[in-house]
Amino acid sequence: MNKTKWQEIIAELKKAGWTQTAIGKECGVSQAAINQIKLGLTKEPSHSIGEKLIELLNTTTEEG
Repeated sequence: MNKTKWQEIIAELKKAGWTQTAIGKECGVSQAAINQIKLGLTKEPSHSIGEKLIELLNTTTEEG
């Protein structure tokens, strides 16, 4: 099964040292919600969560 872009973003954030709990806190959702995205159970997160994940990734890659 191919990873979704959201699974890839979460994987990149984890490589950069982010925990699912911290990602969830930044996105305003629970760790469980981030885990569902990571596992592919949530294929398309809400627009606001998607925007925040992209923002976190951009900030992380700019700093790293």
